[in-house]
Amino acid sequence: MKKSILLLLTSIVTLAGCNGNSEVESEAPGSGEYDVSFSTWANPGEPAFDGMLRFEEIIEEETEYNINIFPGNQLGATVEQMEQVMMGSIEMMSSGDPGLMEIEMLSLPYLMDSNEHWKNVLESDIGQEWEDQMRENQGLINIGILPRGPRIVSSNVEIETPEDMAGLKIRAPQRDYYVETFRALGASPTPVDFGELYSAIDTGIVTAQENPLETIVAGGFMEIQSDISLTNHMYKPAFITVNNEFFESLSEEDREVFYDAALEAEEVTTQLLEEEEEETLQTLEDNGTTIIEPDLEAFEEQTQSVRDELGVETWGEERYNEIVEMGKEDLGE
Repeated sequence: MKKSILLLLTSIVTLAGCNGNSEVESEAPGSGEYDVSFSTWANPGEPAFDGMLRFEEIIEEETEYNINIFPGNQLGATVEQMEQVMMGSIEMMSSGDPGLMEIEMLSLPYLMDSNEHWKNVLESDIGQEWEDQMRENQGLINIGILPRGPRIVSSNVEIETPEDMAGLKIRAPQRDYYVETFRALGASPTPVDFGELYSAIDTGIVTAQENPLETIVAGGFMEIQSDISLTNHMYKPAFITVNNEFFESLSEEDREVFYDAALEAEEVTTQLLEEEEEETLQTLEDNGTTIIEPDLEAFEEQTQSVRDELGVETWGEERYNEIVEMGKEDLGE
């Protein structure tokens, strides 16, 4: 039964994301004169990957460049891909690592209310300052974001309040803001490589994990887990990161095409996420998964110290308070 659920959910993701160009383009480059390597964690069928396919389509239609996408971390772990982009051995990548800790810490729990609030900060004077810093110090530039769903928890216990997380062995990425978030919630964050996570859950090394819904489905975790709690504890988009030397070598017209293509990739990804979320949750529930909508205010209050301490440590008190306001601002959505 669980295997058939996974196949059904995967079909939902793939069909919703289909745009007539679902093959991995690195196997069939376009007719442009120059090749560009684009590495990513994402796999075909994920909304972000379909956004990348739209990016590729626009670039190949309007410039002389071929975009060769390498999905599923084919070219190495995120840190290895980042090093390759910095060195120029590949031109661009997409991951949840923006290349600068000051940007990444916008992932602090309940700091940003949405992907749009991330953009609200990134498009401000503060964001421009970070972009300049990254370009100068690391030779990188972010030309856009690819939204991902809010991070939620899948487990084999019902999680309605922070108290339900007491002692829970949860896999969390080994970043301070992840680890401290789940410690503040009373859980026991445990390091497990993502590639080994399914086995770790299946054998009881951990009993819970957290990721966006689309990643939980793609990873097949609901074959071996019974509950999803919509904790929405972090928004963390992916970034389209480019080697700055390569980007500056483009004509002004081509740079504008790259920016426009990144924006359209974001729009495609956003639309697919919105279309798939409700249907995916309903399919999971119909097939026996317990979907829990917890009291988010209680989770937000319990992680206040994590936001305050790491936020002030990263940006200083004045800037932290400014970012807090921007993360909750009414954007008229």
